[in-house]
Formats: sequence, C-alpha cells, structure tokens
Amino acid sequence: MNIKNYLGLIAVLLVCTACPNDDDGPEAIPLRDRGEQAAEDDELIREYLQTHFYNYEEFANPPADFNYKIVFDTIANDNADKTPLIDQVTTKTFNRVETDQTIYILTAREGVGEFVPTFADSTFLSFSGQKIYGDVFDSTASPIWLDLVSTIEGFAKGVAGSKPGSGFMVNPDGTTTFEQDYGIGAVFMPSGVAYYAAPPANSSIGLYANLVFTYDTLLADQADHDNDFIPSILEDVNNNGFLFDQEEDNTDGDAVPNFRDPNDENDGVLTSLEVLTEVDSEGNTVFAGFLDTDNDGTPDHLDTDDDGDGIDTIDEIEIEPDGTVVFPDTDQDGTPNYLDSDS
Repeated sequence: MNIKNYLGLIAVLLVCTACPNDDDGPEAIPLRDRGEQAAEDDELIREYLQTHFYNYEEFANPPADFNYKIVFDTIANDNADKTPLIDQVTTKTFNRVETDQTIYILTAREGVGEFVPTFADSTFLSFSGQKIYGDVFDSTASPIWLDLVSTIEGFAKGVAGSKPGSGFMVNPDGTTTFEQDYGIGAVFMPSGVAYYAAPPANSSIGLYANLVFTYDTLLADQADHDNDFIPSILEDVNNNGFLFDQEEDNTDGDAVPNFRDPNDENDGVLTSLEVLTEVDSEGNTVFAGFLDTDNDGTPDHLDTDDDGDGIDTIDEIEIEPDGTVVFPDTDQDGTPNYLDSDS
C-alpha cells in the first residue's frame, strides 16, 4: 500500500522554540552539557527499569477481557517477585550531537507482519506518552498514520523494528477490527533524543524530561518521501541512522536532504530516471537497484558526471524554457550523451 499523505502529530513532533532577543527580557538559560545530561538520564532510566515491571503475565496468558495494553507498576509488596523491566528490554545506542544516547525497547508482543518498518517509514499506530515517574501527557484516541521521520528520534528509533499485524476486517457497520497479532511495545528514551530543552509549547513535559511511549503497530508502509522510487531508508548515504546530515545526506548542498529531493545531485536528470525499477505483482513500479554507468563507485543519482567523460551531466542535456528535459544522442547509438562516454 502506497501512502500519499502522512499525518503529523503535534505530540511527537520536535518543536523548536526561539529564545527572545530583547535586552529587557529574561536572560537565556544556558543549555546543560549534553554528555553530563545523557549520563544522568541513563542512570534515571535504568533505575526505573530495575524497580518496575509490566503486566507480562497477562500477555503470556490473556484473560478473556484483556485489552492488550501495557501497564507499568512498582516492584514492591505483593509484586516483589516480579521480573524487572531491565531484564526484558533491548537497547539501541547511537551518537547525536557528539553524545551517545541509549534507548531501551520493550517488546510485549511481536507482530506477525512481513514488513519491518525502519525509522524512515510510516506506521499506522496508537500510542501513549508519559514522563518517567510522571503522568501521561498525550495519547491517541484511535490509531493514526504517522511519518516516523517527523517525530522525535527516540520515538522513531523505538517503533522501528516493531512488526505490524496480519491485517484487518471491515465490519458490517463500517468499523474496522484488527487481528490480535500486531506488535505491542514501549520505548524508554533520554531527553537527548526526546525534546531536550525545547518541549512543545503549553505541554507538561518540561525541560530535560525522560519519556516513555507505549505503542501498538497495526500497519506499516515503506516510505518514499520524494517519489523517486528509492525507499527513504536507502537515502541515508552514510548509514548512520539519520537522514538530515547536511554533507553526507544532501549531495547537492541545497536546503533539501536527499530523501526529500527528487534530483539529489542537481544534474538536471530526475533521480527516478537514474535508478533501476521493476513492476511488482500488484502492477506498481518499484525500486530494483542503483545504476553506476561509469563504474566509479558513485551511483548515477549521486554522480554529476554519470558516464565519466569529464563533462558534467547537466552540460550533456538540454532543458527547454518550459522545463522539459531533452536527452541528445549525438552519435545516434541509442544511448543519450550523458550516459555515453564516447558520444
């Protein structure tokens, strides 16, 4: 299923706030050192995971009226023998702003879907967000489509890998019922990959808050944000789990990263014309691989001289006043000049 429109969600969008530039206004509070904050955050998260558990017994043997929602509680008194979360989570560590950040992921139930979403994809999910040792600050009343690239990184990296279910059925009254085999999980994230010192306006999150999101991954779709046939995840050129690196992930150095740019190297030839495609079983044209005409190790869609003849591709094509691109073939051998090293 190709998703044409991605629905944004204010609660999980990274919102930047501007500091006032008024000599008579309050002084800006200096940001905390990211390394020190990351260490404090990780200690707090691990303390929570060591002293809390979730209703894993209900997931293992669901009662008849079970709603398949994750519930956290303290390990104490009647719950003293429960297995702590720290023994049930996996971790992902990645470097942001020269600081290692670790998120902790709980998989309460693994979905059965074949497609495994990445941080660059779109998911149809429901979620609930709360501060560690705090109250719920937002949740979805019903599932929504969410473009993970547009969310805070801790959330996107946590949901990535959560498999969807096998599908749904439409009831006679028009409502939808999903099979009870979709992924259910939670992610515990430090402030450095949440909102850090810029929480959403009018929210109760506060500065440097460590957050917990629980989520149900009902459906997932591979995203191609610029419709160039290349899945967005494959436009992470340096493969560091981040799509916005100005140098590595923005080949032509403009204001648009490759995954949102239909002409990545600005050579006049659309990226969609510089990759291999095929038609799948449903009749859709899909990505089939990269082209490297001159075998120089740089795929055509990132190469400003596709045929390696010393003449830039943009100088071997013609762009009409109305924007139409013409591909001359001087020697009439069936290969346009920009792909023909001896044209």
